[in-house]
Amino acid sequence: MKLDADALLALLPAFYRERDAESGGALRALLAIIAEQGALLEADLQRLYDNAFIETCDDWVVPYIGDLLGVRALHPVSGTAAFGPRALVANTLRLRRRKGTALVLEALAHDATGWRARAVEFFEQLATTQYLDHPRPHAVRTPDLRRSLAVDRIDGPFGREMHTVDVRALPAGRFNLPNVGLYLWRLQAYPVQRGTARPATARPGFYTFDPLGHTRPLFNRPRSETDIGHLAEPINVPEALHWQDLHAELEARRQALTDGDSTNETWFATAGGSAVLRVWVDGLEIAPEHLVVCNLSAIPGVIPEDWRRPPASLTVSPTRPGRPDRVFPAAGGVLVGIDPQRGRLALPSGVTPTTVEVGYACGFPGDIGAGPFDRRPAIDETDPLAALPDPADFDVHLHIPSAATPTLASALTPPANPADAANRVVAGRRTLITLDTDHSEVLSPVLDLPDTYVAIEAAHGRRPVLEGDLHLKGNASTRLSLDGLLINGGLQLQGPLRGVSLRHCTLVPAHGGIDHTGTATDLTLSLYRCLCGAINSNKPLAAVLMRDSVIDGNGGAAIDVDDSALKVNACTVLGSVSAGRIEAANSIFDGLVRIARRQDGCVRYCYLPPKSETPRRYRCQPDLVSTDLPAAEAKREARRVTPAYTSVRFGTSAYTQLTTSTAIEIRCGAEDGAEMGVWQHLQQAQREANLRLALDEYLRFGLDAAPIFVT
Repeated sequence: MKLDADALLALLPAFYRERDAESGGALRALLAIIAEQGALLEADLQRLYDNAFIETCDDWVVPYIGDLLGVRALHPVSGTAAFGPRALVANTLRLRRRKGTALVLEALAHDATGWRARAVEFFEQLATTQYLDHPRPHAVRTPDLRRSLAVDRIDGPFGREMHTVDVRALPAGRFNLPNVGLYLWRLQAYPVQRGTARPATARPGFYTFDPLGHTRPLFNRPRSETDIGHLAEPINVPEALHWQDLHAELEARRQALTDGDSTNETWFATAGGSAVLRVWVDGLEIAPEHLVVCNLSAIPGVIPEDWRRPPASLTVSPTRPGRPDRVFPAAGGVLVGIDPQRGRLALPSGVTPTTVEVGYACGFPGDIGAGPFDRRPAIDETDPLAALPDPADFDVHLHIPSAATPTLASALTPPANPADAANRVVAGRRTLITLDTDHSEVLSPVLDLPDTYVAIEAAHGRRPVLEGDLHLKGNASTRLSLDGLLINGGLQLQGPLRGVSLRHCTLVPAHGGIDHTGTATDLTLSLYRCLCGAINSNKPLAAVLMRDSVIDGNGGAAIDVDDSALKVNACTVLGSVSAGRIEAANSIFDGLVRIARRQDGCVRYCYLPPKSETPRRYRCQPDLVSTDLPAAEAKREARRVTPAYTSVRFGTSAYTQLTTSTAIEIRCGAEDGAEMGVWQHLQQAQREANLRLALDEYLRFGLDAAPIFVT
C-alpha cells in the first residue's frame, strides 16, 4: 500500500471524511504531514533491510560486513566508481574454500584491485629433465617456431614456453619454484558503438578506426568469467587485439560455412552485438566472414602513401566431399580488410562508399576526456564542477539526431523564418542540446549569443566528434556548457562572457585549446575531467578552475591567463604556466610555473620543476627530497623524482600514465596517498597495496606472489 494522505484518510469512517471535506480539508492536510513522515520511516526500514546484504547495502556498510567475516582492513578506495571493496567482501567465503590455488589468486587480484588479472604459476614453465614415467609433452625446452602465435606471446601472461630457473625475487625474477605472477591490466577498454571511420590517405578506400586519424591498436572488450574455476584467457582481459586470433577465427568461420558446419564464435560473436569489431559500409553491416585481416602498413617507397588492399573475392574449397567451392563475399557484398594492430581499414580497388562506420574499443587509463562511458557524477559528489546541467533550467531541449534537427550544425544555424526557431539555438533563450550519436560532424560555427545559456552534451555512453573550431561571443549574461564532446579543433571565446564550463571534453592539443580575447572580468572558465590544449587569455578572467584534467601545451606554454586566479586540483599540466594567483593541489606541472602574486595562494602536494616561481609550498617535490642536502646530491634527488610517463603523445592508449619506475614520492605523493596528477582519482597505489595485503591470507606456505603490470 502506498502511504499517502488519501490512503490514511480511507482508513477513517466516511463520516470524518465528509466532515473534513465540508470544513476545507484540515484533517487531510494533517494526515499528509503524518504520511510524509511515515513514508520516510518506511523507506528507512527498507534501507535497513537492504543493508543486511552485501549485494544491496550502502557503501558505508561494506566494511562492517567485511569485519564480521574477518576481512583484513583495506585502504579505502573511493575516488573512482569503477572499483570498490564490495566484490572482495562478497566473495570472501568462496575464496577461502579454495585457498592456495592459482584460480583463487586470480579472482582475489580482480576483487582487490578492480583490474582484470591472470595468475601464472611460474614453476609450471620451468625447463626440467623429465621423468620418463611422468612425461610432460607440453613442456618442451625449445619453442616450436612454426606456431607463430605462441612465439608472439613469449614472456607474456599467456606464454607457454619453458625457461631456465631465475633466482631473483619477484617481479624482477619470475621463473622459480615458489613464484606466482599476477598479471594486471590497468588500461580499460572503451567501446564505441558506431563511429565514423576517418579517410586516411590521398587514395580512396583507406580509413582509420580512430576518428582523429591516429594509428593505435584496437582493444578487446573483456568478457566476464562466470566460473571461479576458469583461468583468464585473452578474451577475458582488455588487451590489444592480436591479429592472429582474429585471422584464425575468420578463416575457420569461412571454412565452416563452406562445409555446412556451425561456426565457432568467440571474437566475432554476433549474439548481443558482442563482436570485438564491426563495420558498416553505406549503412549495411559487413558480415564477419567478409572481413579479412591484413597488414595495412604503408608500402615503402610509394608516394602518395598507399596500403595493401584486400582481394575482390576469396574462394574457399570444402573439406567435405561433394560440397561445392564457396566464394566470399556473396553477390552484392564487399570484402573489408582490417588491421587491428594499427587500427586501419581498407576496401578493394574500385569500391568508393559514401560512409564507413565502425564499432570497436580503444584503450585508456580512465574516465577522462570524451569517451563512451557514463559521465553522471557520483551520488556523494559535492564539487560543483562535476554537476550536470539541470534540464529544468532550460526553455528548449533539442535531441540530435531527430527529424527536426538531424545535425548539430542545423541546430546552431540561425533560423531563416520564425517557424524554424523552435529547433534552433536563438539568442536570449536557454537551450539544451543532447547528441545521441558517435558520428563525426564538420562544423565551425560563429555564435553571437547575448543573454543566452547554451548547453551541448553527449548522451551517456556516446562520444560524438566535432571537426573544426567553435567560436562564441556574447555579453556578461552569456553562458556555455559542453559535456562529453571530442572536438578536433579549438574553442575561441570573445568578449565579456559570464561562464564557460567543460565536463569530460577533449580538445585535441595539436589543433587548439581554449583562447579568449577581449575583456571578461566576470568570466569563470572551468574544466572537469578534460583533455585540453593550451589555455590562453590576453586579459584577466575572474577565475580558471580545473580538476582531474590534462592541459597539454603541445611543446609550448600550457596555461597563460594573464593576471587571472588559477585553481588546479589533481591535474597534469604539460607545458609552462603563467597566471596572477594560484591554488594547486595533487598536481604535476611539467614546465616552469610563474605566478605574479606570490604572497597569495598555496601549492600543496605537487610536483613543480626547480626555479618555478610560486606562493608558499607544502610537501611539494622536488623540494621535499632535496631539503638540507648538498647541492650536487640535491640535484640528483631532483632528477630522481622527475615524473616519467608511458606516453605524452596525444592519441596513444597510455597518454600521461605514469610509469611503474616513477619515483615512489610521485606515485604516492598526493594528499590521500595516491599518485600526483590527473590519475589520482584512480587511487592505483591503494589498490596495489590492498592486493599485497590480501595475498598473505591466500598464499600457500612457501609461495611468493607479486603483481606484474601488463599495461
